[in-house]
Amino acid sequence: MKKKIQPVSRVVKIEAEINRMVGELFSDRRKFHGLDESWVPWVDISEKGNEVLVEIELPGVAEKDITILLSHNRVEIKGTKRRSRFRKKVQYLRLEREYGPFRRFVSFPCAIIPEKSKAILENGILLLILKKYRTTCKKEVLLEIGKSEE
Repeated sequence: MKKKIQPVSRVVKIEAEINRMVGELFSDRRKFHGLDESWVPWVDISEKGNEVLVEIELPGVAEKDITILLSHNRVEIKGTKRRSRFRKKVQYLRLEREYGPFRRFVSFPCAIIPEKSKAILENGILLLILKKYRTTCKKEVLLEIGKSEE
């Protein structure tokens, strides 16, 4: 009797095993130094004319808990996401949202003018509107390898 091999079922089994192992690894974060002290927010970066737009997902983070540090080609966003004061004495059955301090560095391919930049926090999205130093950023140039003149 021949056994049919279904590749999809193997992929599902492998994925389930990986999820199980990762779940065991991070189920008790206190064992790993620093893992329970930080989380990383998601970031989208785009360009619009002479501006660089940076959108950072920070749901549930208050404006007073966010610090933004700008330099000529980099931004650092740091702060703290606090737990709800109403949920401190409950026993969680599942806890997927992350809390605590966060820090994110974002570098740019061109220089920006920190003094002409602005930040807006609305509906859990922090929008940074950063003015470029020049309207065009330097692009990468493909350098051809030539033959020696010898």
